[in-house]
Amino acid sequence: MFKKWKQKLAIIFSTILMLSTLVIAPVQAQTTTSISAKSGIAVDAQTGQVLYAKNSSKVLPIASMSKMLSIYLVLKSIHEGKMKWNQRVHINANVAKISTKSGLTNVPLSTSRAYTVRDLYKASLIYSANAAVMALGIAQAGSSKAFVNEMRAQLQKWGITDAKIYNASGLTEGEVGKEAYPNTAKNDENEMSAKDVAIMASKLLKEYPEVLETTKQTSAWFAKGTSDAVKMTTHNYMLPKMADYLKGYNVDGLKSGTSDKAMACFTGTVKKNGHRIITVVMGASSKDEGNARFTNTQTIMKYVYNNFKPVNYKKGTQVATFKVPEGKVTSVKAVLKQATTVWVAKNQSTSSVDFTSNQAKNDSELTAPVTKGQKVGTAAVKLNDQNLTYLQSADKNLQLVAKKSVAKANVFVRFWRSVANVF
Repeated sequence: MFKKWKQKLAIIFSTILMLSTLVIAPVQAQTTTSISAKSGIAVDAQTGQVLYAKNSSKVLPIASMSKMLSIYLVLKSIHEGKMKWNQRVHINANVAKISTKSGLTNVPLSTSRAYTVRDLYKASLIYSANAAVMALGIAQAGSSKAFVNEMRAQLQKWGITDAKIYNASGLTEGEVGKEAYPNTAKNDENEMSAKDVAIMASKLLKEYPEVLETTKQTSAWFAKGTSDAVKMTTHNYMLPKMADYLKGYNVDGLKSGTSDKAMACFTGTVKKNGHRIITVVMGASSKDEGNARFTNTQTIMKYVYNNFKPVNYKKGTQVATFKVPEGKVTSVKAVLKQATTVWVAKNQSTSSVDFTSNQAKNDSELTAPVTKGQKVGTAAVKLNDQNLTYLQSADKNLQLVAKKSVAKANVFVRFWRSVANVF
């Protein structure tokens, strides 16, 4: 009889332990919701915390999502004063030919007319005009090859090493004709992982958030008032008033992509309840004009906002206390240099969030004097003693600064402390 009770008690305690583990499981790269696409990811746009992932490191064709990188470089040049919005861009014969090629998304471009950078920029983002973005790349770098070299170099700076980039538009090398990168095959096509694309999108939004003023537009005119005038309509059907708009989710970007190899892809972004996320869907069914990429995106977005809650930490939140043995006071409070957000499951307590700090130097003490705002170390976020998943390793390290200045103690105080420590 006693043996049977022991067995029952063991089962009860095991069940309680299992349930408690489920309740406090940390927010990691989740796959508990199902999408039909080959790969996908969702991240916090500001912190890089990964909230959903499916095959997110698998390198796949990205088609016109490539244009986000091209536009990043164009905006960079504009901010640096190397290009101007009203600058006139002349079109070479190769690009003009591509602009009228059957089966490709384009606005017609003529060698006899110059177009403003702004018009080509809007055509690239709203209408996904392939020749337009190639014309921008040539204007910015001097040639298609030079622009691709810049694209590759930028990805390297971001720590993206597994991407394959051949042209500014995302078309196959065969489709861009004489603008193809030297020594490439006709079926070569830009490739990246969903994680790579999310990094690219986050960099674009952080550094040039004004891009959303264009990507949120459902329609616009190109070369209005000329014989080349085109009424452009967005390919992002998740924007308000479009076919796949999700009520309560005011999507305002970013970029779709479609090709035979890439199938239907979409990088989306939405800000809801004050918190923006980025989603990437790759390799969705291209039937029904790529509708699956948007329904997959809806699934991911709803999953994130319905299952997780953001916990906000203000700039100046104390994370740790570091020793300052030679200071007038022997310790200093280490606080967050910038505000941050940590997503946790909705049924989790905010007390499950913990910060693990490391000082700027390997030693365990700070050297006085310490100045207010001085970098004193970093902190990593843990949830129930488990590390969170971030887009890049640098994303998980939060900068810590001294809350107050600490002057160096005089020689007599330091001597007395050293004597006291001996005894």
